[in-house]
Amino acid sequence: MSEVKPLSSLRNYTKIFNELKPGHPIIFTKNGNEVGTLIDSKEWNKLQSEMRLIKELTREDNSFDGISLKEFRKNHNHNV
Repeated sequence: MSEVKPLSSLRNYTKIFNELKPGHPIIFTKNGNEVGTLIDSKEWNKLQSEMRLIKELTREDNSFDGISLKEFRKNHNHNV
């Protein structure tokens, strides 16, 4: 669950970092609008790894030249 704080609360950044926990981002607002999010460094690293994996899987999926099931069965003598 995230916590919402005014951007001005960053004046006491030591307190903010002491409150930071994995899975609990802190969302900062200015004039009632979200302007930034602070997350735990372990969570950040996990998100970066997941994004790299998703990009790689997407790239591989997009480069795959598949064939139809009918064509596969024809080529491999599967008459199902």
